[in-house]
Amino acid sequence: MAAFRLPVSGLDVLFRQTTGAEDILLAEETVLGTRLALTLADALSRLPDGTTVPWDSLPVTDLDAALLAIRRSIIGEHVKSSVACAAVRQPSRPSGESRAACDARIDIAFHIGDYLSHHAPSVPTAASLAEEPGWFRLDGTSVTYRLVSCADQIAISGRPDAERELARRCIRPETVARPVRRKVEAAMEKLAPSLFGDLKGNCPECGALIRVSFDPQRYVLGELRERAMFVYEEVHLLASHYRWSEREILALPGSRRARYAEFANQPRMR
Repeated sequence: MAAFRLPVSGLDVLFRQTTGAEDILLAEETVLGTRLALTLADALSRLPDGTTVPWDSLPVTDLDAALLAIRRSIIGEHVKSSVACAAVRQPSRPSGESRAACDARIDIAFHIGDYLSHHAPSVPTAASLAEEPGWFRLDGTSVTYRLVSCADQIAISGRPDAERELARRCIRPETVARPVRRKVEAAMEKLAPSLFGDLKGNCPECGALIRVSFDPQRYVLGELRERAMFVYEEVHLLASHYRWSEREILALPGSRRARYAEFANQPRMR
């Protein structure tokens, strides 16, 4: 099992490899979101003493970091993708003619360890621990707050008043002055920096500033789903070749199942 320290809570978590059960889950779930991320993290992780990780009560940042750690153990450290530049080129033809988008392909690449280090938590200067466990106090005020948990994220999903409901759950009193609210949100961001954000760079062709949103949950779950789609082919191949049952095949770690499938696919020597 691979070990990983969650950045906000500081819990040490052990991750195992995926099996066919997780691959089927990834392949058949229609929504790539927090619910799926929690189900996957819960299935693959344990605390060092063997007990389950309390994901519901942990900050969303810890869940997103865990997904990146799972991705690193399965696929690797290096994240690479590409996007098309949508900037509009300056016209080189007579005035009045339409301008075309640059459309150059831009490579986006980084290492997971570097990304996590860049988004490491820090302690805000104007915050102290409140009396209630898990809550903080904004210095010089009676305002207390706690970090947004995975359970909070699930509870507000799809609600039209999501932002208001999140504030109601995590900030006391419910109504605070806007400047104070901004200070609280800044303190929360330092304690648990969001891993959802923009990657910035310049187009090598036209020089325009490019912003690409990076959502760890959607990105990692999407990558893992693409890999998981081979599970049906591999089950069919191994069942036909070795006469193993579906249950036996799905119980194999994904990497071992793929290796057996590779052998089974090779032409037989005569």
